[in-house]
Amino acid sequence: MQLDCQQFNIRAPIDEPGTIRTNDDVHTTIRLCPATKTIIDTPQMQRLRGLKQLGTAELVYTTATHTRFEHSLGVGHLAEKKVKGIAERQPRLGITEKDVLCVKIAGLLHDLGHGPFSHVYDGLFRNELKKKSSGNDELYNDVPPDCRKMMDGWKHEDASLSMLDALLKHLGLEIDDSEDGLDKPLLQIGDGIDATKFGIYGYKQEEDVWYDGTQNLPQDFVLTSRDWIFVKELIAGGPLPPKGMSIKAAKKSPSVKLQIVGRQNKEYLYDLVSNIHSGLDVDKMDYFSRDGCRTATGESAFNDFLLENAYVAKGNCDSPEECWKCSGKPRNEHYHLMICYQSPKTINTAMSFFRQRFNNYKNIYEHHKSKAASYMISDILALADPYYRLPGSKLPISLAMTNPDAYVKLKDSIIDTIELTDDENLQPAKELIERYRSRKLYKRVAEQSISSNVAWSQALWQMDQKEIVEGILELSDGYMNLSSSDIIVDKMEMHFGMKEENPVSHMRFLTKASLIQTRNKPEDLPIAMKVDESDYECDTSKSYFQKSIRVFYKQLDGDGIVSKHLKDCFEGLVERVESEYYQLPNDETVSLSGSIVDMGANINVCTQSPVKSDAEESPFVSNTKKRRMDGFGESLFQSAVGRMDER
Repeated sequence: MQLDCQQFNIRAPIDEPGTIRTNDDVHTTIRLCPATKTIIDTPQMQRLRGLKQLGTAELVYTTATHTRFEHSLGVGHLAEKKVKGIAERQPRLGITEKDVLCVKIAGLLHDLGHGPFSHVYDGLFRNELKKKSSGNDELYNDVPPDCRKMMDGWKHEDASLSMLDALLKHLGLEIDDSEDGLDKPLLQIGDGIDATKFGIYGYKQEEDVWYDGTQNLPQDFVLTSRDWIFVKELIAGGPLPPKGMSIKAAKKSPSVKLQIVGRQNKEYLYDLVSNIHSGLDVDKMDYFSRDGCRTATGESAFNDFLLENAYVAKGNCDSPEECWKCSGKPRNEHYHLMICYQSPKTINTAMSFFRQRFNNYKNIYEHHKSKAASYMISDILALADPYYRLPGSKLPISLAMTNPDAYVKLKDSIIDTIELTDDENLQPAKELIERYRSRKLYKRVAEQSISSNVAWSQALWQMDQKEIVEGILELSDGYMNLSSSDIIVDKMEMHFGMKEENPVSHMRFLTKASLIQTRNKPEDLPIAMKVDESDYECDTSKSYFQKSIRVFYKQLDGDGIVSKHLKDCFEGLVERVESEYYQLPNDETVSLSGSIVDMGANINVCTQSPVKSDAEESPFVSNTKKRRMDGFGESLFQSAVGRMDER
């Protein structure tokens, strides 16, 4: 029910007519209208100033200090620019000013749910808590019962949806998802912004009226509940999950029927901020460029080419099982409107875009020192979690996202707060913080590349981290009293965006001759096609997916003796998996992918290089070889092979 607005102190979301501009080191200038300015000046949005976009990468690249706030402004800018360009090229699509504003708002707010240090909070930290969950329950007895359990499949996008609701609440507004309230202004629930004046300002030609915030806005200018649901759907990448369920869980549940509410006849708009079909969206456009620029590892200027050559056309959906439009429909009905690009002129640029993703992961996101620092932050948060409670609530760090009022206070500065908190239980976390600030990071001691067409290498990959740690400790034979808590096994994956597949093959392209048909009405638009790889063979890669296993040692090791020992033990484990995989009874050779490998030769199967003699190797490796044919590893290996057979 709409409340009586007279009981609230409300105002128009405008200080002066027109827009303001802000500088940006990637896009030069970003325009902000009164509605977006109002949104930006909320605590939920301003919190993003306290979250570094690249988390711990500044320890590797000193200029990588840009924040989620800067990135969000960039995504909102690109979203507006891309959809405006499409609207100008294809006016018969009927893209309205409100569509443009909603897409821009979604770009601005898409990262509201991120926790401290980029993806550490919803990734490494969560995994570490699972390892330590047993036996710690009594330390969380003070946590409110309704906040103790997190949603299954929770990710930062789920928090973005709840933080958006909190943002509107801060403005005195609320979404009305009832059938009668969808197309009306937001509910006025408190002091703040006047719901009837929250939207687009400017000249309305049909009425010959200039709306400047002093009068109620017409239906096609005011932001309604349906519009805000549309914004949330853009962030989620599709239909919203039922309340109390995560986006991931809702997509997997066969009993949940997901349905679009925001823009049912403009499904192509959902490709702009979070593209589930090809992964080419304005979110990645901004952070690939921004991250590469700030670390000097990529292009120094943003390329507008893909924005300027984007069109809407019909296309055969490549991900029908994930697509809200195609899921459950016969294959011949998997055609719908989507963002497409002109061929062949954009193919090279698109491939360069996805290659930049791989390069960013290799040089920035998965850099071994940055990853080591991320593991340290994860351990700091895990050590503090049972004892530290966020101000104004009884919530630990791990459950802050269950309460938007608590979550808005959780930023990268949490380690500063832990450091200043007078609680002896936090001493282990404080000591690790001091070590982090001194850059005495965990050390990468070994790394093994995983080949997709080498069977023993895949068997090694199928072993879980716990099995690999146990294998290393077994070979260590009690050396220096090493324990599983001293060792981290990191399984690293880097790809172009679609794992083993070429992401460009998931895009749809229009020929230059068919561009004239993009002027047609939506029902008469041309069909965009997949381009055969042979047409851009020189731009393709031999492989699109790279995996490796890295081992990190947590303790300080000034002389490197323990690190060398762990390296040798891991290499011994790798050799054992390799030898057990190829040791065949009464046969000295084994065929692999059409090649014959002589098992009697003193040759490394993976590199085809001579294996060092025992005299050349460290005593740890020699000791490993003496025990190679022992019973250890057999069950370890068989369980890994069994999982491969099941797959």
